[in-house]
Amino acid sequence: MLIKIIGIGVCTIIINIVLKQYKPEIAVISNICGALIIFTLSMSGINDIIGEFVNLHNQGNISLDIINPIMKVIGVGYITEFTSDLAEDSGNKLIASKILLGGKIAICTLAFPIIKKLISAIFSLI
Repeated sequence: MLIKIIGIGVCTIIINIVLKQYKPEIAVISNICGALIIFTLSMSGINDIIGEFVNLHNQGNISLDIINPIMKVIGVGYITEFTSDLAEDSGNKLIASKILLGGKIAICTLAFPIIKKLISAIFSLI
């Protein structure tokens, strides 16, 4: 899988360099298409991660109250970074930084239940 991702990345870069000279507006579109293909290929690795979390839950080591927010945080992080990079590649640094800010706030909101449980566990030990 990694070889495919690297190959598509290199091809996208070469296409982008060539298109920037002749049709800069199409170069941005080819960049976005290459990024979407790479993102789609990368998603197949997510299945392995989800499978490990399901195994942890089935073994009884971690409850769904913890697994669900962790999975959401991971998803928000990846999608936010991907979207921010697309915005920055298209020349919208201001929008990219605001997307990152929104993602960070969403991650904090999603992680708060885990933080509350962690603090409760610490206080119960004291």
